[in-house]
Amino acid sequence: MGQESGVKVKARVTNVLQNPLRADILTVNEEPAYEKFLNESKFGSIQWSIDWRNTLCSLGHDRPYFIVAKKNDKIVGALPLYFYKNEFGSLLTTIAWHTTSGIVCSRNSNRGGIYKTLLECSVSLAEELDCTVMSVSTNALWDDREYYLQNFGYDYAMENFIQYICLNEIFDDKGNIVHPNYTKRSNLSRNLKKAKMQPITISDEQSRANVDEYFEIYKKRMKELDATLLPKEFFLSALENLTLKGKGKFLFAYYKGKMVAGCLFLSDKRIMDVYTISMDSEYNKLRANFLLTYYMLKWAHKNGVSILNWMSSPRKGDGVYNWKEQWGSHERTFLYLTKVLHDISEWKKMDCRKLAQAYNLHYLLPFNLLKSGKSSFTSKNALASFMQSLAMN
Repeated sequence: MGQESGVKVKARVTNVLQNPLRADILTVNEEPAYEKFLNESKFGSIQWSIDWRNTLCSLGHDRPYFIVAKKNDKIVGALPLYFYKNEFGSLLTTIAWHTTSGIVCSRNSNRGGIYKTLLECSVSLAEELDCTVMSVSTNALWDDREYYLQNFGYDYAMENFIQYICLNEIFDDKGNIVHPNYTKRSNLSRNLKKAKMQPITISDEQSRANVDEYFEIYKKRMKELDATLLPKEFFLSALENLTLKGKGKFLFAYYKGKMVAGCLFLSDKRIMDVYTISMDSEYNKLRANFLLTYYMLKWAHKNGVSILNWMSSPRKGDGVYNWKEQWGSHERTFLYLTKVLHDISEWKKMDCRKLAQAYNLHYLLPFNLLKSGKSSFTSKNALASFMQSLAMN
């Protein structure tokens, strides 16, 4: 799946310490070089990859534009973007389908010049695509926000967060678990002990039938939580484009032959992204979600993964956040930045719930700031509280 679109973005050349940088849209012929660059970079993950792009774009909602910065015709930086056409105004974003990517650079590169070049090119692209807004994410695992703040003239900012686990804090060099949350008396150790006593088996058989069955568990759980539902087509696309290629796994927990829980994680050689984990609430007492997580951790360590990225949660301090925290997780904050390119006065008159639904699974801007107009900065918790207040009215 290539990126030919008819849009001709002018290449940008920036002279940084006499070393010219050029930004272009990635072509099909350059994809092998791009994957090599990504594998050698430090803070990129599957969510920057061609396979992840194909997973999303096979669904038919987004058009990909991967902008790459080159030095002497070698890729030294990249910014994956997705174009989403909408009746209320088109969007160019890095934040689609829970993707948290943004700019990634080669090691020991001139980051300032690369960020400047890529961000200037991305804004030009958004303008040529006649986008109403453009939204980007800073890196969740490495604090690069200063480069965005210097080179991206944003109108709205929201502080988001992830939780992550450093595997070398959980396991020693011999693979023994050494973290005190696991080895000493704690809520985690008690639940793991009880879960291991249950007749639960874990399967990693990557099949359409298993994904179909897991989706029903996932759909039921999302309804109980009143959370945004990913369509089944996404999971089937992830199966075809990722897990069957060894870029992650679906895991399934069975109790007496019945599937009671499952998860999807994405993984490269360094970072595991836990994309979904869901359990049938009728079987809560079995604690199958504990066994799935324990399995993921052991798999990650065995396969040389250094970071397990839980990604985000609905809000800090809620049940999901606390559940992740007990596994020895740390928190990192990062930014969602939105640049307004055309008039959004009509959005300010709309019901925010209708606007959010129109851009479902695509980050647009913080709706609480759209309505107040008093500030350009907010947090995910503040936005969550605002949206909750709308639901209660």
